[in-house]
Amino acid sequence: MASENTLIKLLLQMGTDLDFEVKREVEASESAWVDIVWFDKRLPLIPAHKKMRYAPVLPVVAFEVELRTGLNAKHVKGSVSNLTNLGAQLGVIVIGQDNIAALLKQPAHSKETEKQAQEILRDRVYRWVYAEAQPRSRVIIMFENEVLDWSKELKANLSMDTNIKAQLASK
Repeated sequence: MASENTLIKLLLQMGTDLDFEVKREVEASESAWVDIVWFDKRLPLIPAHKKMRYAPVLPVVAFEVELRTGLNAKHVKGSVSNLTNLGAQLGVIVIGQDNIAALLKQPAHSKETEKQAQEILRDRVYRWVYAEAQPRSRVIIMFENEVLDWSKELKANLSMDTNIKAQLASK
């Protein structure tokens, strides 16, 4: 289980590794802030724009991290609203491991495995997102462990790409 700071740093690093311009705590509206945003570098951020929502930028992927609040419909729907206000092509709600632990402590789910609890929570969160919050763009749910696996896969692929480029350059 990663701490908030570790998970945030990981998402920031992944965006950088994928060659996005990466920002944290991005203002999506007067009252909405998104945890992490990966921007298309072809439309660079302009420091003169103090309010991101007025800047001529293209948010590609946006993340809302719910470390402990993923069992709360109000928090999840608020995250969807923030992602919708930002207008990124892909919104990702990251559900932290503490949410699974909290679900397993509830009497109705105390006999479930961690994997079963994760699927129960995924189904619940998707209902909140699509049946209730109704985003205007694509929003997916990822669990903390899935982000960690994605990061490992990304590092392996980037390492392989670097090795292939080095081999081609040496020929």
